[in-house]
Amino acid sequence: EDKVVQNPLSLVVHEGDTVTLNCSYEVVNFRSLLWYKQEKKAPTFLFMLTSSGIEKKSGRLSGILDKKDLFSILNITATQTRDSAVYLCAVEAQCSLVTCSLYSNSTAEALQL
Repeated sequence: EDKVVQNPLSLVVHEGDTVTLNCSYEVVNFRSLLWYKQEKKAPTFLFMLTSSGIEKKSGRLSGILDKKDLFSILNITATQTRDSAVYLCAVEAQCSLVTCSLYSNSTAEALQL
């Protein structure tokens, strides 16, 4: 069975801390892993990771993928109150001619400042 799991489930940090969010997956026909930030309404896209070991950065956020061990991490440095949100990871599977599936995580990770 395909699954995506995040940990820890919730986190309380202080301003200025560095936070690491973990996402592990077991998905057949893996294509990419996506990170999102959800504050109040629809999630905001952060990163798409497709290559193992390649770090993507955007300001104080960085994400990396390890295809061998089937996990990804999202790092947030120098946390600020505006970072308070639910962070989600999702795995996209390879598409066939008929279907393409996005496997969302079974857990959502809340970061509270």
